[in-house]
Amino acid sequence: MGTFAPSRKSIADDTLSRTEGVISEHASQGATADSTFYPQQLEPLDQSKSPKLPPTEVQIINSDSYVLAREIITENPGEAKGKVAVLNLASDLLPAGPWLEALSVTQEEALCYSSTLYATLKPSYYPWPNVGEGSVAGIYSPGVVIFKDELDKRCVDLATENRQVVSVITVAAPRHRALTQDLKSWKDPSVLEDMKGKIKLVYRMAAHNGQTHLVLGAMGCGAYGCPPQLVAEMMRDILLEPEFNGWFRRVAFACYSKSPYERKPTNFQVFSEAFKDVKINEA
Repeated sequence: MGTFAPSRKSIADDTLSRTEGVISEHASQGATADSTFYPQQLEPLDQSKSPKLPPTEVQIINSDSYVLAREIITENPGEAKGKVAVLNLASDLLPAGPWLEALSVTQEEALCYSSTLYATLKPSYYPWPNVGEGSVAGIYSPGVVIFKDELDKRCVDLATENRQVVSVITVAAPRHRALTQDLKSWKDPSVLEDMKGKIKLVYRMAAHNGQTHLVLGAMGCGAYGCPPQLVAEMMRDILLEPEFNGWFRRVAFACYSKSPYERKPTNFQVFSEAFKDVKINEA
């Protein structure tokens, strides 16, 4: 379990025991344990209904996802409150993967330690296919309360006025699929198509639910072994498709790395390069 597993267990237990009360306390701000499972791809966005938001540069930030989400709301509450969607780099096997058994620190588990997310990941949704038919699926949780700080700060309680309610989009990347010899893509072209569908689902889920500020991440580029360069380019190229023009006011990637400039390129470095000078909503 690692050096800090006992303390992580107490954090997890505390979060779960308080979740119902925290949701009730913030119900007037939209907090809820409700969620929706989307078992298939959503309809393409109707460009005639686009809010036609102004051009803005995509940001790649070395940060925890929730810390970044809270900063975005604090910086501009008028535009961002109730409009921030955080991507959960998820398991499709069971809620938050083996969180309560392994007490590990994947991005999904980090979200669960600090918020009411776990209560929205209903066991009845799981499992769903990781690739192939039925794999382009996910969960939309509209009212998750962030009430603790990040794991690096031992998930200490946030002051009530610093808590934030966000939506969370739960979509799982392809898991441990065989790569080409150069490790730059998947051997099976169908996995590439599945990933394209999953990325589109993330963007469509956000837009269909009126979310204009996205906190994304390097989908599958950690424990699931997806090729970072390819994923970064796919997330960029799909975001720049005409379908998504004008729908998002701010897009930021939380690519957390304790050593962002180590010898092996980190997700932070790879995504920073792929999104260098990239702006959305310019069409």
